[in-house]
Amino acid sequence: MYLTRYRWIFVISALLIFMIVALVQIHYQRKMEQYQLRVFQTIVQRSVDLVSSGYFQWTELKEAIERNDEEFMEEAFEEIRGLDPYIKEIKILNVPPDFKEEYYRIESDGERLWALFKIYDSMGEELIPDKTAYVEWDVNGILDTIGASVMFQKGGKKTFWNLEYKSKARGSWFSISFWSSLGGLFLIVVLHSIFVRSILRTHYETEGLERLVSIVGKKDHYTAEHSRNVAKIACLIGEKMNLKRKELKILEIAGHLHDIGKIAVPEHILNKPGKLSDEEFEIIKKHPVVGADILREYPELSFTVPVVLYHHERMDGSGYPLGLKDKEIPILARILAVADVFDALTSDRPYRKAMKPEDALSLMKKMPLDQKMVSILEKHLSEFINLKLQK
Repeated sequence: MYLTRYRWIFVISALLIFMIVALVQIHYQRKMEQYQLRVFQTIVQRSVDLVSSGYFQWTELKEAIERNDEEFMEEAFEEIRGLDPYIKEIKILNVPPDFKEEYYRIESDGERLWALFKIYDSMGEELIPDKTAYVEWDVNGILDTIGASVMFQKGGKKTFWNLEYKSKARGSWFSISFWSSLGGLFLIVVLHSIFVRSILRTHYETEGLERLVSIVGKKDHYTAEHSRNVAKIACLIGEKMNLKRKELKILEIAGHLHDIGKIAVPEHILNKPGKLSDEEFEIIKKHPVVGADILREYPELSFTVPVVLYHHERMDGSGYPLGLKDKEIPILARILAVADVFDALTSDRPYRKAMKPEDALSLMKKMPLDQKMVSILEKHLSEFINLKLQK
């Protein structure tokens, strides 16, 4: 009798424990799904913000869309897809009449998720009034990659942006919860890294770049103005050579930063009205190496290092810091060298007045520069002069 009683107590206790564990596990599973949805929402929101500010507020892309330059647009779209592998489709559409939002609108039909972007110039002032960019995300792909236990499909429970989701939990509760937890943590770590790098890259291509340039400008106003001119001239040479947009972006950023190593040069040398002594010139010659060392400290700007390091190399090996020759010098560094010399010769300096562009060009033809770039400068000289006059 006692054994029977204890047996029932044991059975009832076991059932209660099982029910408690089951309820806790169900609650935990629901919490995990909510957590995964929040992580997913954060991922998409950040991606939308980056695509909007980084690409659809960009003068070059706006102008390409206006002239229907399909090659430029596809190159830009490919770069966007490289930023976020879960972007399924990008296309340009007519603006729907109810699109009143300032920059973008995120939409869903319950199963698919996309955003419509207004297309501005880089200043965010000029808008293409009749066109919008459509970008669609592979929403289930994001969750499936991390083994998440929810899916988006019509007929499910409504959540953010009118997406509808259903649980697709299979197998034991414990294995699902374990892999959901692990997947969620993996997602946070990986995507945090991706988006931090993207945000840093965007920062250093915009206001962060200006702040770095201003470091030099506080010591030497000429260097800051010169760097802006070199960036513009180098990019125009690159455009005439039909370089890819990515290479033009590298030229632009490297142009702004090519003399940042001069922060290690004393002001009395930078602004000396007379000829530099041999010792002073040796100090000046160190600035490409110092600049490259500085930029290596910024992983998001490391792609500029070869251009900055070698922009004083010359085709005959007479340059510095390494004495490279001909094609040993990266092509972007050769372009920057021509832009650097042209702006230096046509600008006022403490020790001399600016040369006329035509006289500067005649002198450059005798220098150990890449004469292919010098010829481009000569062929389009009026454009380069006008570009330099622009502030």
